[in-house]
Formats: sequence, structure tokens, C-alpha cells
Amino acid sequence: MAHVTRTGLLAGVAAASLLLAIPASFAQETPVEIERGQNDLFSSRVLTTALSNPWAMRWGPDGQIWLTERTSGEVTKVDPETGAQQVILTLDDVYTGPQHEGLLGMALHPEIGQGTGNDFVYIGYTINIGTETEPDASAQIVRYTYDEATGQLGSPEILIEGLPGGNDHNAGRVVIGPDMKLYYSIGEQGANFGRNFRLPNLAQALPTAEEVAAEDWHTYAGKILRLELDGSIPEDNPEIDGVKSHIFSYGHRNPQGLSFGSNGILYEAEHGPSSDDELNIIQPGGNYGWPLVAGYIDDMGYSYINWSEAPEGVERATTPPPEGVPVTQESEFEGEMIDPLATYFTVASDFPFDQQCGFICNPTVAPSSVLYYGGDAIPEWQNSILLPTLKHGVLYVQPLSEDGTEADGLPVAWLGTQNRYRDVLISEDGKTVYLATDAFGSVSQLYGTDLTTSVLHNPGAILKFTYGGEEGSSLAVAGEGNEAQAGGTSESAGGPAEWENPANQGATPGTDAPAATEAPAASDAPAADTPVSEAPAAAGGEADLATLVAAGQPKFVASCSGCHGVNGQGGAGAVLANNPNLADASHVASTIIHGLGYMPPVGADMSDEEVAEIGTYIRNSWGNDYGVLTVEEAAAER
Repeated sequence: MAHVTRTGLLAGVAAASLLLAIPASFAQETPVEIERGQNDLFSSRVLTTALSNPWAMRWGPDGQIWLTERTSGEVTKVDPETGAQQVILTLDDVYTGPQHEGLLGMALHPEIGQGTGNDFVYIGYTINIGTETEPDASAQIVRYTYDEATGQLGSPEILIEGLPGGNDHNAGRVVIGPDMKLYYSIGEQGANFGRNFRLPNLAQALPTAEEVAAEDWHTYAGKILRLELDGSIPEDNPEIDGVKSHIFSYGHRNPQGLSFGSNGILYEAEHGPSSDDELNIIQPGGNYGWPLVAGYIDDMGYSYINWSEAPEGVERATTPPPEGVPVTQESEFEGEMIDPLATYFTVASDFPFDQQCGFICNPTVAPSSVLYYGGDAIPEWQNSILLPTLKHGVLYVQPLSEDGTEADGLPVAWLGTQNRYRDVLISEDGKTVYLATDAFGSVSQLYGTDLTTSVLHNPGAILKFTYGGEEGSSLAVAGEGNEAQAGGTSESAGGPAEWENPANQGATPGTDAPAATEAPAASDAPAADTPVSEAPAAAGGEADLATLVAAGQPKFVASCSGCHGVNGQGGAGAVLANNPNLADASHVASTIIHGLGYMPPVGADMSDEEVAEIGTYIRNSWGNDYGVLTVEEAAAER
């Protein structure tokens, strides 16, 4: 297998063209030199906008793009030429949290629309089995029937329920294999780090026969499942540790990419902690190492710190870990582990994690999906894996060996924009590439020198790139209203202006972390321990309001704007602009520290001074005028 890592840092990369340039921030701490594709081979345009965090795209039987919208709970059809939208299903029981909960993966039966009666669509999503104030997410796979006459999905049938569904790393990809089995990926729910650092990581845990008989699926976290199309356990599933279950492979972190190639191989891509994103071939019964191993067993850049077994009194993840917190080196892994085809990227243990611009500058790319390209319409991509990335806003094209079982060198970066690419779809003729973008989050900065930004140029959109096309390039901020979502403005030929973000040198940690509440994902050095701003902290009730607001603004942008919007306009989180609830200082402090409703607690990752600064900023911005939130008021809510 190719170990795709090299020493030496990437030298500065100049942006090429305005719209199809690799971001200038691509010169971050990427530990290998990445070739850029010849983007002028493609024409480009915005196909459609105003999508609510699209997650999965599929070709429908009507030649339309069918996609899931995570936060609105809608399945939407999009015309691949005009961009016209039509909602064909709205879920009334979907639970949507800040970043990974909601309507996720979707697979269409291969015979849909062919008159065989198999007009089925398989959807994975999270529901709330708790209360509004104390939500408890759970995942399920539901089969819907497509009514060609009405163009709608209906007649839901739950195939399996009670699957793990947390506030982080749900993955949720759904595919149907050439064996006519259903494959479903589940992340390890972000256990053992950030706000979940006390939760045990179950990626290596396997169910007992008694648990399987009782339909207790709690150990399915960090796994890829293989199911019959009715949700039952296939007879030929692997028997792991003497037990047969839905589990097809295990030891996964956040496997957001899952796709079969025309060669019959099941490819998977998953997020690493702060290094070692992985591209894998999934084998029956295979162990892929997490959380004991990230990438290869090489003791480089990662060790397993088991915070779930930390002594009482250890309140948060710190580096180095206090005495008594179990630490395991990768070389201590016992048993057989399947190596990845490639990692993005493996670095030495002394790598300066989080020290340049937070998680964006760590040596991961955040692969959000995976797709095999076996055609020849784009000769440069023939026999390769396509990896949309969230952090870099590029489509990585990873060449493969002739038989598709090894990575052939390093990937090439194509089609760069200042966006978070969530999924990729290829037209039937292989010439047109569709990329779906997140509606919010942090990403490499295309313009300016601050490296990371929360300004997305095409939030909640589908971008269309045609090889050898003649439509030209038109990827400015698209659609009325998108400017407000992005926090930027449109400027004639200059394209979207970069919003002056004072917090671009600090970012919410976690490779897939658009949310205000995402927790540290660094393997050895949580980014929350690195100060975002050097502005003066709140000194107490008499602190100067202007000083507190100035100190709170960059912290809010870095840690909260992903959900609440850079202008407090809301999104996955509550609208803060002109919000009378902010008049109550204790309510603001309590909500930040302890959470409320769908907002999880973040107080463990913030000092009282930081809570006071952020609280004061939001209480005196966007039409709010409620005065100082003091350090003493914040401390009183602990």
C-alpha cells in the first residue's frame, strides 16, 4: 500500500485565477507539496443556491439530481441544467443539531422507476428520543416509496432503529452494493474528546450475541454496517469474535465517505483527529484501528489518550495529560489492522498542531465523501478516487494503481473555491462535476492573508464544472440572500469581498467543525488551549464595555458564528440579532456554559473571562444594547 506522506512543508502557492484557484491559504501547514490541476480545462457556474446544508447527492430515475438537506430535513430534486428545485419529501421527525445530526445519507434502489415494483429510496437520519431541553439523538434507516405520478416520496417503513446517533460524527452514508445489500456508516459520535471527552469510545467494541438478539445496537458506533434491504442481518456477514451482526467493519472514526467503484471495491474515507485522514478499502470483518491508531501504526503524530478513564477531578482535556490518564502508543496495538491506502497527512509527533491558524492549518483535509472515477471523459482523472474536502475547498483526485487496490502517489487538487465541499456527483457522460457545499462553517481563505475564514462564497449551493465546456466561469457569491449567510458582499469583477474577520488566526477545533460548539479534535494538543485573541480579558463588573466587545468579537466569530451566523442572523443556532432574551445576563452565561435545548454546553472549553467577553459582545451587537456580562456573573453560573 502506498504510504502517501513526505517530509518538508508546502511552499507558498499563488492563487491562479479568481474563481478556479487553489486558495492562497493552501500554503498552510500541509506537509507535502500538492500538485494543482489545470482548472481552465473546466467551465464553471453556480447551478442552484439556498440549500439547507446538502449532505448526499444521487441521480434520480428522472435524470434529476436528488439530494438530502441535512438541516431542513428535505429531499429535493434539482434540475441539472436549470437548477430548478422541487421538494419531494419533508421529514417531520428529523432531529437537527448544530453540525452532524439531521437528514444524512440516501440510496436509491437500482431498479427504481423501471416498473419492477422496487421504487424504493433508503434514507438515514437522526431523531430525538429525549426531550426538547435534554435532547438525545438516535439514528434510523427508513425506506420510502417513490410515486412517479406525483413525483413524491411516501409510505415510510422503518428498517432499523435505535442506532447510535450523537452530537458529533454520525457519518450516515448510505449505499447499495453490487451484492444488493445496504451499507451504512456510523461515526464514533465524537467520544473521548471535546465536550464528549468523558464518553468511552466504542469504535473497537463489539456486540455480544445477547445484545444482537435483543436488538441492542449501542456498540455499532465507529462501524460500517451491512444490511439486507429489509434491515435484517445478512447470512453471509462476517462473524467477528464469534458473533454475527450487522457489523461489516470496525475501528472507524468519522467515515463520511462510502462508495463502490465499478471495479466492485468498497472505498471509504474518514476524518482523522488532527492528522491522518484516511482513504481505505473496506474488507469484511476488518479492523481499521481507531481510536488506538490514526492512519498507520507508526507512532507518528498521534497517541490514544483515554480521557473516558481519567481520574475524578480531571475536568477537561489538557496537554500533556495529567497523571493517571491512560495513554497508549500506536505500536501497542494488538491484533490485525488493515492499513489505509493513503493518509492526508501523516506527520511527526512534534508537529505544531493548532499553532498556525487552529484546526484549518492542521495536516488534514477533512474528506466529506468519496467517489470512484473510472471513465475516460476527463483523461486526467481516469482510474482515481474523488475526495471533496471541507477544509481546503478543493476536490482531491487520488490516482490509483491499475487494479484499484493501491494509491498511486499523491493526490492532485482541482476546482478550488472558498467553500466547504460536502458531496460530489458525476454526469452519465463523465464530463460534468457537481459539488454540493455546506451552508456555513470554517474553511481556508481564498483572498487575504488570514488563512482561515467563516465566509463561504457559495453557501448551500451546487456548483457545476464541465470539462471542455464553454459556459465560462461565474462562481461569485450566488443568489439574493446568500451574501447575508456568508457575511460577505459581492463586488463586480473582483468577486466576493473578504469580510474583515479579526478571529481568522483562531478557529473552532475539529476537522469537521462548522458548529459553534464543536470541540477540540487535536490528538495531543486541543486547539481550545490556544488563545484565540490577545485582547484584554474582562476584569469584572466595572470593565470597559468597548474593551469587552472588542475582545469578544473574534472569539464569537471563531467559536460561535458557525451556528449563529457572523451577524447573529442564526442558522443551525438561534437568532441573536434583536433578541430580547439576551437582556438577562445570567441566562446568557448559563446558556454558554451549560447549554440549552439543542445547544450543548461549551463552558468546559472556556474560562469565565471568555464567557464574559463573548456574552458582552452578543449582548451589545446587531441591535442589542444590554450592557456588560461580568466575569463574576459568568462564574456564578458554574
